[in-house]
Amino acid sequence: MAQQEPWHPTFSQGPKRPQVTRYDRLVRDRIPDMIESMGNIALCRELDDESFAQALLATVMRASQQFAESESLETMADMLDAVDAWLEVKGLSMEEVEHAREERRKRCGGFDRRRFLEVVADGDAGDVWTAHGAHC
Repeated sequence: MAQQEPWHPTFSQGPKRPQVTRYDRLVRDRIPDMIESMGNIALCRELDDESFAQALLATVMRASQQFAESESLETMADMLDAVDAWLEVKGLSMEEVEHAREERRKRCGGFDRRRFLEVVADGDAGDVWTAHGAHC
């Protein structure tokens, strides 16, 4: 009996094995349908709340990096949609975010003065962050 060679495109006489790309990432609801409408197969699963929250945070991080590179409003929209969904899964509201934003702005200021901190030298006052007693 002949020994079968391991599959390799140059050895195979049969159909080519499909190209498989692993993404392991959260996608918008219609993306699997769009993939399948192009004749591809999309394998997805539904996430529980904790896994969904983690995937949303990963999406925010990825979109943030993409936005830093592209400054695309579409990428900003992805980031904001992921934040909205994260708030919903955590039972929080945008009003709570706005309240936290206002409190932080009162405590630490905004970005109106465009200050870019380069260095902090040791001084008699000690650590500047500890001295103010608030986390900014």
